[in-house]
Amino acid sequence: MLNRLVLILVITSFGFCSYAQESDAPAVDSESKAAAKDSIRSARKAWNKENTIYKPIIGLGAGVFNYFGEVNNNERTNPLVNNYGFQASVIKNFSPSFGIRFDVAYGKMTARERSVESNRNFSTDIVAFNVHATYNFASILPPNRFLNPFISVGVGAINFDAKGDLKDENGVAYNYWNDGTLRSLAQPADGSNEPSAEILRADYVYETDLRKANLDSLGTYKQFALALPFTFGLHFKVSPRSAIQLSSTFSYAFTDLIDNYTRDGIEGRKGNKANDMFLFTSISYHFDFFSPKKDKKTSQFDDMEFEAMDEKTDSDGDGVPDVKDYCADTPSGGMVDGKGCPVDSDADGVDDPTDEEPGTDASLNVNKEGVGLTDDMIGSQDSLATIRSKMFIVYPDMEEVYGTVKGERLTKEQLMTEVKNDSPYAMVDLNNNGSISVEEVYAAIDKFFDGELDVNASYMTGLIDFFFEQ
Repeated sequence: MLNRLVLILVITSFGFCSYAQESDAPAVDSESKAAAKDSIRSARKAWNKENTIYKPIIGLGAGVFNYFGEVNNNERTNPLVNNYGFQASVIKNFSPSFGIRFDVAYGKMTARERSVESNRNFSTDIVAFNVHATYNFASILPPNRFLNPFISVGVGAINFDAKGDLKDENGVAYNYWNDGTLRSLAQPADGSNEPSAEILRADYVYETDLRKANLDSLGTYKQFALALPFTFGLHFKVSPRSAIQLSSTFSYAFTDLIDNYTRDGIEGRKGNKANDMFLFTSISYHFDFFSPKKDKKTSQFDDMEFEAMDEKTDSDGDGVPDVKDYCADTPSGGMVDGKGCPVDSDADGVDDPTDEEPGTDASLNVNKEGVGLTDDMIGSQDSLATIRSKMFIVYPDMEEVYGTVKGERLTKEQLMTEVKNDSPYAMVDLNNNGSISVEEVYAAIDKFFDGELDVNASYMTGLIDFFFEQ
């Protein structure tokens, strides 16, 4: 049943992959199809580069053995008791598509045949060592997949030790009668009944070493042989470093002695010319212990300063929360207005603590000390003042406050209008007043997370910075 499941999954996965590739390409003209194929190819290449593990991957699993040889297993022995197996493996990838696999499987293989013509049975412990070259179709499968079919072929070696159930629990040898019973005596040649022949019950204990019993005069033959393993399976990705594999390995053994029945056997034990074969179907868990942990994948929101939007945060300690503070880093304890900016009583652009001329005439430009500059001071070359064009060089930030024409001074509304027209953040100025409010910042953040604002995280970070700097 498990073998059939593997086959169905393999066929389904190939069909799914083919469909996925075909459905990704739009049914349009040849140029569009070619562009779509190139896009898929690039996406596949990038995905394979990101997800291929090149360090050794360790796997542990369990499964069942199925034997193919002279003994027709018509009694269907219990696979969990008589055909179980365990497997350990190491996988090393050399490219997204190709790699090599080492595995060893240990278990038990049993078969019982019961018929009028032939009554045979054997059980053997088996150890199989294999080296495979693997191919996992990464070059043709679509990206962003969690399911990978794979195949492999290689060489191997097996060790076995065949035993037979030839006697009951009391050591009485089985004799197979035509009526289907086991008796303590052989059936007479004429087929008549023998009253003294007791009916026996098979105990399913394989107590006889068949090589030592030498029933076919084969001597002390080697219980070691080479094999050719062929594997197909499915690789289910569980996490970036782990996976579950469902696989079946068919092995052709270069021996006909696993079951102790050969073409050289005596009458009643004579086998055919074919070598013995077996199938190991398993489920296993694989983990990458050796690759360094990848850095946590960054998000487009990682650089956003969400803490700054906390209504209780006051970074400069001026008593105005950051979300309402237009002047960051003002001295703690200093006089600030409702927007967190130092008090500027005469509105000349220089705050009171550093203003050397309180109450400056509003019609005058001022220097960086807050001293008003008359026309004579501006025109005089030998004074501390300078002409307007040079003053802007000495005090570059004054050009933002005052116009370039002599005597022209911009109002706050004119300044905000210019900022609005030149700013990339005008789109979030919902009331068109030339200023970004905290409510408008919150609204922009909500639209950003809802996908309604087509910008990146850097834009949002810049918006928050602009909000505090305006």
